[in-house]
Amino acid sequence: MRKVLISDSPKPKGKLDAHEQIHPLALSSEHPLVTANTADVNDKSWNHLYGAMIDGLNISPSNFQLIYPFTTWDWPVVPTGYTSAAQWDFCSTVPQFSATGQYTSAGTAFNDSYGQMLNVVSAATSDPKLKADIEQARNMLQLAANNYDTIYKQSVAAYQTETGGTNTPPYTEWLGTFGGRSWASQLDSAYKNVQAQQDVYNQLLSEVTTPGLKDAQDRLNNKDYYTKLQDPSLSAFPAVPGYSISMDATTWLNKVKAGTGGSSGSISFANSQAEYDYKKTWAGGSASIGYAFWSVNVGGSWERIDEFSSDSELKVTVSFKAWDQISINASRWYNGAFVTGIKDGPFIRGYSPYGDSSSNAVWGADGIMSVQKVGMLVCYKPSFSITVSQSSFKSFSEKWSVSGGLRIGPFNFSGGGGSSSSGWKADAASKTFTGESTAETALIMGTNINLINPK
Repeated sequence: MRKVLISDSPKPKGKLDAHEQIHPLALSSEHPLVTANTADVNDKSWNHLYGAMIDGLNISPSNFQLIYPFTTWDWPVVPTGYTSAAQWDFCSTVPQFSATGQYTSAGTAFNDSYGQMLNVVSAATSDPKLKADIEQARNMLQLAANNYDTIYKQSVAAYQTETGGTNTPPYTEWLGTFGGRSWASQLDSAYKNVQAQQDVYNQLLSEVTTPGLKDAQDRLNNKDYYTKLQDPSLSAFPAVPGYSISMDATTWLNKVKAGTGGSSGSISFANSQAEYDYKKTWAGGSASIGYAFWSVNVGGSWERIDEFSSDSELKVTVSFKAWDQISINASRWYNGAFVTGIKDGPFIRGYSPYGDSSSNAVWGADGIMSVQKVGMLVCYKPSFSITVSQSSFKSFSEKWSVSGGLRIGPFNFSGGGGSSSSGWKADAASKTFTGESTAETALIMGTNINLINPK
């Protein structure tokens, strides 16, 4: 399962450059590519929402990432020792290095980037034969990993084409479907070769003098710290490094409905306000976003609402019946103390802590390990109030009357202005649209991250 130990390029596959990140969503007819003349106003809307969440929910820009696209938190409760594919994909995926980032279930797993980092730590020894054997074993591991990496990238391209970048179904679950099974077979075969070469390499580490390296490798490969994936589309229950969450979605929702879980809250912003300074965030900036901030569902298709992004009179409030922060923890296969202790190396030739003109970075935005997902922000029953100019109210009213849903950034509001049972309203006197989601599932609206060995 997404096991890449050494790569020709140290940049995690889940970390997309600004010009790359819009492509998966741009392949979907629901999420057309944002053109040059609309990119600025679209990014401005996302910027305002990020600032509103920092201020309205009293969360810290030092570890908060606003994510997209819309992601439900409806992971099933499974037996102890198992994890659903959707939960594992979300918890394991390395966040994009951006204050507002795209979540893709086919991104790099944190355990993979950790394993890749361990394999570029220099295995110190004074025995010339052992040194030569280690170098040979590492080369063989590199060849096997390169082959796996190639197949993995091809499978991700096929997945994005088939799903349009919507994360539905999640990548790991997709591997068990008709379209993904052939890729799963190829990945499984390539992974077995990687693991065989990894075992040879690890056996040689028993005599090296690099403190903690052998123990870290042993813990990463200790199946006692693994979980089994459970999903109806998967023919087997493959073991993968475990990640735990502080509370499952069913328990959280039951607590919320009983009045003992989560907290109510609201966020507000206006198009006329100053932009939030992304330099204050953990990432120091945010990549341009190709996912439309405003969209409406008409006749089953999502359409961008261009008049809202550019309306200087627009004011928005999004409220939640409940929101909360749920922690995500890597199991004991991850040795955080070793990662901190190896901050300055030693690393094999071609790698250095933060990279330079002659070496690849191990840490930082372009490094093998950059950020770790340590929590997520969830909410239930969001509602909205949107006040606009007279011209925007008039131009949007027709679509509003037949709408089946509305999206504001990562928030998806099911229901619609055309449904008498949904309670959505348009008030011409105040030029305000209001509504509440009718969905009974929780939503993931952001993540908490931990910077790995910041410079």
